[in-house]
Amino acid sequence: MEAMLSLPLPGHMPCERCGASVAAEDAGTHTCDEERWLDFAVFQLRGEVAAFGDALHGWLETTRGRFEVFYAERTRTDR
Repeated sequence: MEAMLSLPLPGHMPCERCGASVAAEDAGTHTCDEERWLDFAVFQLRGEVAAFGDALHGWLETTRGRFEVFYAERTRTDR
C-alpha cells in the first residue's frame, strides 16, 4: 500500500493565550504581551459584552432603571 500524503506543518501558529502568530521554533519560548493578551480576551468575549450592553439598555428603560438614572444624577458629587 502506498503511503498517504500528509500536509506540511505550518511555520507559524496562533498563541492560544494572546492570538499572536508565533513561529513554530519559538512556541516554547513565546511570552505573551500583556496588552495583546487583554485585547484578545476582550475579542473572545465580544458576544457577551454586546449582550450586556443590550441588557443594560433594556433595564435603563424600565421604571427602576429610569429612577436609578434620576437618582444618580441628583447625588453626583462632582458638580
